[in-house]
Amino acid sequence: MHSHHTHSGDYVAHATDTLDGVTSRAIELGFETFCLTEHMPRLESRFLYPEELERGYTLEKLNDDFDKYCFHAKKIQKNAIENGLKTRFLVGFEVEGIDDNHINFAEDLKQRYKLDLLVGSVHFVNEIPIDFDRDFWEKSRDVSGGVRALFKDYFELQYKVLTKLKPEIVGHFDLIRLFSSPNDWDDTTQLKLKDIRLERDWPDVWSLIVRNLTFAKSYGALIEFNSAALRKNWKTPYPQLDVSQAVINYADGRFCLSDDSHSIAQVGLNYHKVRDYIVNDLKLKHIYYLDFNDENVEVKRKQIEEFVNSSFWQNYIES
Repeated sequence: MHSHHTHSGDYVAHATDTLDGVTSRAIELGFETFCLTEHMPRLESRFLYPEELERGYTLEKLNDDFDKYCFHAKKIQKNAIENGLKTRFLVGFEVEGIDDNHINFAEDLKQRYKLDLLVGSVHFVNEIPIDFDRDFWEKSRDVSGGVRALFKDYFELQYKVLTKLKPEIVGHFDLIRLFSSPNDWDDTTQLKLKDIRLERDWPDVWSLIVRNLTFAKSYGALIEFNSAALRKNWKTPYPQLDVSQAVINYADGRFCLSDDSHSIAQVGLNYHKVRDYIVNDLKLKHIYYLDFNDENVEVKRKQIEEFVNSSFWQNYIES
């Protein structure tokens, strides 16, 4: 079993539990690949989140924490190898695709710390967080000039992240939907969001999705099934069914698994629902993952039958 996107309370304000505790749980459950991907630092204080400001975070603290994280994570990775553990830890970080400066900074960080992977994510649009709460999402929507324009701006920024950084993992591909509402009104179509089909009603947005997936495929990226959406009351992991089908059609179905865990309790959480989505709804033939090969990271894949029959499920408790 695999997770390509994880966090801990040691280095993220909105997470809990230690990195040691999270990684111990991954070992206990029998993960084969478990990627450590704390958030990269941000470059300006105006991009600090409310919970960070409440806790007195500064840019200096973010940079210090990131440095400590890289040292700590590499120590965990080394210990696992030296002790011959089944679980292999890859060390990277999650990109803050805020603007060009942050994208360039992410490229510098990966090279400076000699990290294994990037999770290419977009959390800000119009320099406003779109995954924190509905109020911020609405502010970003209003700057864009409507919900359709917001979606376009999100996928345009995602494309910048992909083309500049070529991240190994594309994080929660359709995160822009998290705080959208079925009743959001689109002036361009005179439809509520719940009645809109992206390919049919927003062809300009759909073309950006197809473009991004086509480019991701061109350099070998993996698109994550991110189970965090399920604990946020979605019926599917990220991405939703329409985009998942587009991944199959335009990116060869190159999906990998991520729990986006922010605590011990969230390690592998809702993986049984992701499994059912993969098997029953999408009927995939393979699942992809990252692994080491002579100390280099490479993409591998498993047949779905092997995934379904993995010994992981013997330790796993559905909840």
